[in-house]
Amino acid sequence: MKYFLILLFSISAFAQSDSISRANISVVSAERLNIVYRGIDNPIKIAVPGAVSFIATAKDSALVKIDNLGNYTLRAGSGSKMKIYIDAIMQDNSTLHEEKVFRILGLPAPTGLINGENCEICTVNLSKEELANAIISVGIKDFSFIDRNSDFFVARSFVIIINEKEIPVEGNKISIKALKTINKLKSGSILIIDKIKYGKFSVEAIPKRASPIVVEISGE
Repeated sequence: MKYFLILLFSISAFAQSDSISRANISVVSAERLNIVYRGIDNPIKIAVPGAVSFIATAKDSALVKIDNLGNYTLRAGSGSKMKIYIDAIMQDNSTLHEEKVFRILGLPAPTGLINGENCEICTVNLSKEELANAIISVGIKDFSFIDRNSDFFVARSFVIIINEKEIPVEGNKISIKALKTINKLKSGSILIIDKIKYGKFSVEAIPKRASPIVVEISGE
């Protein structure tokens, strides 16, 4: 699981002050620095070295404490930015206030997958038998903290394009009707799986069009 890690350091030169309020003293370590995504529970890890206790809050966003190890989830609210506020009591009984700004982005467009694969810049080679048992889904690269078993990734419908003709399919498996057309194709023929409709995490997560899957039919 990947986390946004907020490390808040006290500064000894201010140890005699009853209240410490310093901007830009936090260090953030994350795959996507200073970014959270709308419509999902973003994992956040917060630590305040030298603090006896601290409280973390987020205005207009839902910050939920998961455990006593500094693990939280954050569901971003409206707007393009949000803040996490830290109020800590330090070992010398002084207080520390910290704010950390995050940009809020929508989820990136997912990738269409067939049996969990998609070449994106080339073709996926599958036999007619493999196509008959294939499962269509979507995925988002480098978002390992999202549960792969979520309904979000399950295809609800899609179209198969063969020689510019579209065959609509409901569900996440290729229909018998579509297979009848596929079975007439020769080895090396190309078909495209596109317009994949999938689930969504919440009303805030606006779905984007998934990338198509280009399939080349392999030899018998």
